[in-house]
Amino acid sequence: MAYYFNVFYIFLFIGSSILFASDSERKYEVPSAMIIYSIEGGGILTDESNITITGKGKLRFKEWGEVELFEEAVEETVSGALHNIETTQVCQKLNHKQALDVDFKNKKILERQIPQSKRSIQTDGLIQKSTERIAGYMCDMWEAEGVRKCIYKGMPLLIEYNALGLSYKKQAVYITFDINSSLSRCTIPSYPVQKFSLFKTNIKTKSKRLPKVFSKRLMEVLKEITKELKENNISADTLSPKKKKVWLEKMGANIFEKQKVLLPQFLMSMKKARVCLQQARNWIEANSCLDTVASVKEQFSNDRKNSIESWRGKERERVLDLFDSNISLLESKMKCIRSSKNITDLSSCMQ
Repeated sequence: MAYYFNVFYIFLFIGSSILFASDSERKYEVPSAMIIYSIEGGGILTDESNITITGKGKLRFKEWGEVELFEEAVEETVSGALHNIETTQVCQKLNHKQALDVDFKNKKILERQIPQSKRSIQTDGLIQKSTERIAGYMCDMWEAEGVRKCIYKGMPLLIEYNALGLSYKKQAVYITFDINSSLSRCTIPSYPVQKFSLFKTNIKTKSKRLPKVFSKRLMEVLKEITKELKENNISADTLSPKKKKVWLEKMGANIFEKQKVLLPQFLMSMKKARVCLQQARNWIEANSCLDTVASVKEQFSNDRKNSIESWRGKERERVLDLFDSNISLLESKMKCIRSSKNITDLSSCMQ
């Protein structure tokens, strides 16, 4: 009898320890929830160009965070000397030790395993400073150089980055707890799944390409800035304008690369459209000449309207003259555009 009691006692002790450990390792302090976020940001990218960030996000989770679904839709607009628009859609599902990233462009899902060593705490490197009310809940504010996070029961209600005059803010606007099974399905599109592994390498690249998503680019630049500040024991206020320019150019590298390709294409499309318009006999034919220009132009801005309602007399001459002047202007800048090395150079070319 004593033997059975001892076995039962040992089993109970081990079982309780396991339960206790799993409780302590829970990511969130509630079993399920859904958080809706607003996203905004931007700032001065070059002396001649500004960037504006708008969007929305959603976090849904169940099983105390063992299953999560992150969704974001963000529009990044550059205005001023340069005109550019980027729309990024993010959908990621974390299912226990598995990560599923949706590639909307290629309509597939990238599956990978999450190494235990990669699981970091949201407040690593941050110091708790105060509390703040967000979306009706008091959360703990954690801060470091250029970073602010407000955490409620393990859930991020505010994520804020600030560096080099650029900002990103993701703030909860609505929270609901104990969501039912239909809301907490955490489903993703039914695209084909491609499995891949992450390999360690000793190869070091000369220049690391920053992520496409603005918030991740800003976060990477912040890490570099923080590292340099610590190594040189200086404050952000004492950074040289030259160093700030280098980091800003990193932030705008993907925009620069896109514009370097698109601007010559845009000039070529306008030249072809001009030849086509000269031969157009009516407004229907004239509008068909604008298709190629419109397809390139929509990658620069939201202004996709290109329509000709009349193709007679003065109106026809006005449109042809407008094309002639725009072609001449862009053509005069092409030498500068081709020789530009970064977004600062390109912005100066286009002012």
